[in-house]
Amino acid sequence: MAAPPDLRVLCRRLTSTPPDELTHLCPLLVSHVLRCGGPLSASQESKGKDKSSETPVLIHKLRTSITTLLTGRNASGRFAAVCLIKAVIDVGGWECLRTAGPWITGLISVLQKPEPFASKQLCIVTLTRIYSLLHGYQTLVREMATPTLPSYVNACIQIIKGSTSGRNGPAPMSVVETVVRSLSKIVTLYPTTLRPHAAPIKAAIKMYMAPTWTDQLVVPQSLRQASRHLSVLLPYTAAKDGSSQEWGKAIDATIKDCHITADQVFRAVHESCESSTGYKAEIVSTEGEPSGGGDSADDLPPWTGVTAGSERLVGLIDLLGEYLKSPTKAAVTLPIGQLLDLTSRLTLVTIPGNSEEHMNLNVAIGKDEKAELWSSLPDIHTAVMQLHIAMMDRLKENALPLSTDLIDQMVRVFNSSRHLPTIRETTYNLAKNILSVSGLSLPKLTVKSLTLVLQSCCQDILRTAGHLEDKAPEPIATTKNGTKQKQQQKPSSTNADDYLTNSPTSNTTLSPFSPSHKAAAAELLPLFLSHLPQRHLSPDSRGLVDRTAILSRNKTAMLASCLYPYKDSRGRYYPSILPFLVRQFPRDQEVEVLRTNLLRAGRYVLATAEDGLDPHKSLDELLQETAAEDEDDAEEMIMSQINNDISEAAELAVDMEIDSATATATKASTNAFFVAATTTTQQQTDDLATTGGSLVAPMKRKAETDVTESGKKKRVEVREEVQEVQIAIMPKGPEPQVAVDSKDDDDSDSDSDASVEIDMTMEDDEDEEDVDE
Repeated sequence: MAAPPDLRVLCRRLTSTPPDELTHLCPLLVSHVLRCGGPLSASQESKGKDKSSETPVLIHKLRTSITTLLTGRNASGRFAAVCLIKAVIDVGGWECLRTAGPWITGLISVLQKPEPFASKQLCIVTLTRIYSLLHGYQTLVREMATPTLPSYVNACIQIIKGSTSGRNGPAPMSVVETVVRSLSKIVTLYPTTLRPHAAPIKAAIKMYMAPTWTDQLVVPQSLRQASRHLSVLLPYTAAKDGSSQEWGKAIDATIKDCHITADQVFRAVHESCESSTGYKAEIVSTEGEPSGGGDSADDLPPWTGVTAGSERLVGLIDLLGEYLKSPTKAAVTLPIGQLLDLTSRLTLVTIPGNSEEHMNLNVAIGKDEKAELWSSLPDIHTAVMQLHIAMMDRLKENALPLSTDLIDQMVRVFNSSRHLPTIRETTYNLAKNILSVSGLSLPKLTVKSLTLVLQSCCQDILRTAGHLEDKAPEPIATTKNGTKQKQQQKPSSTNADDYLTNSPTSNTTLSPFSPSHKAAAAELLPLFLSHLPQRHLSPDSRGLVDRTAILSRNKTAMLASCLYPYKDSRGRYYPSILPFLVRQFPRDQEVEVLRTNLLRAGRYVLATAEDGLDPHKSLDELLQETAAEDEDDAEEMIMSQINNDISEAAELAVDMEIDSATATATKASTNAFFVAATTTTQQQTDDLATTGGSLVAPMKRKAETDVTESGKKKRVEVREEVQEVQIAIMPKGPEPQVAVDSKDDDDSDSDSDASVEIDMTMEDDEDEEDVDE
């Protein structure tokens, strides 16, 4: 198999090009190396089988050329060698790692020489990559990493301290940041090897962890974060299982440093907050300026002045947040009580209003120091809320019991400094995390305290969308009686540019918000609808959120508004904003799914409304109502059947009564001795019923009858009324009789009940007795 052309071209260029010109060819050379990944990563056995191939010879030639450039005297050649080593290690894998021992030694020697910082920075990146890849192979770690790591760490510490300077003087901050990030990576991979170097590393990076303006050193924010991260990871180097204890001691010491610094910074205020964790504030002298820090190995650099103290306090709070963000080697105990005690103390000191009478100020401190403190409070409060965000991210659902306290501190800070965009942005991020965890469980008073945050969020969104203009408040004057009235401006103080319709200042009055600020407000807006109990929101707040969602075209908020309708205290549902959602997002799949389901739900509501059902009732209530209705239906069916039976019986009784009357009239006309029917009273019927007989009460329907001209009775209407008819059975005797009680009717059209005494003896017997007589 022939060698790849890139490998042949690469070897030819390295041998034919002067070292001074290799710097310009580095991009081209690296591209050739990246195309030779197959031959470089092939095993030695596969290379030996194909004896006719020249690939192994070219690879050996490439390694020899790189080693020669790395150990040569030309700086440009060494820089090119470092670039090629990084590329070969990336594509070569284990085959290149096992032969990288001479390269590691040469790279460390470059760090120890007065090389250009670009070469040193590239050497640090390359060595970090090599040590990271060696960690997966224990044999290579024992042969290469363990012997060379101490020399590499010492070289890095020297670069941080700036004792080894290059051609351009002390190391720039970018190189120091690269060194710090490299050590952070290696500490977690080789903690045992770096255990003796933990103290020197901490002493070297302490000036970058919480710098102040008195340090005469400008430290970028990225280097501060990298230094704090490395400081938090140093407990990895503890012996055996001592990393948890070292981590706990370090965070306790940081909390104590925060309290000590706050004692100096807040000396202009007599604090009313008492520590719940047992911390006792030190007595602070009012003479001179506040100061802190020290020159010992464990102390941070000294500082002087309120502004420097506030910067040191902010740096320490950020360090506490880094303890919560960074992973730990073992399980640790998080001091939640101490952290909340510290943040509660820092948030109780707020910027006063127009009058400072309500605050307990220290009269021994001048106004200049107090004004300097008020100007530093927003930065301190922002750092505190960032610490709360880190706490919420670390605890997740376990932060539910802390939500009320965190909201109280957040609202206290927001009310005093909401005019600052930084405070508003941090508040939105913190509120988003809190509502995502425990928003639905918040009580009414806590939800009400978020009203100002809700209004500010909506105003920022509307102002960003161009639907809200900032109008300066009109001046207010106070009369002698103490009432306020609007003060009219004099014509002489009027600005003529205000009368211009296209005034350039109308567009510049909008507050410039950063993209992160806009994103934080837009992400918080839907949570006011989906993660807050809607019954605790006022109608004005809900209407403001709905309008903001529509005007800003926030699809997530509009969907949440449709899914969580608002119901006022009277039980009335507010109109849905679904038409606006469908109009603005007509082709969105989520909107189409919601619209389709709501249409089906609407049809169901109409159908259930016709059936008398309430679609807003719970499932248990509907099941109970359904069971009750089933019982009522069963009772109605039974009563209907009974009524039908009674109706049929009544009709039959009426027919029998008519037939009986006809038969009686026929018998009376044929038999002269027939006893005519007599009418008895109710009292007589009761007497008959109680003289030895049993009382039976069947039910008979009333029937209205009408008499035609021929004298026949015709049934006109059957009423649904049922009247009780008492039938008394006479005791046994010679002439048993059945008494039917009835009432006499005054009118012929009214209902009539006839009481008839019927002789139960045989007519033939009566005729025989008459003959005998």
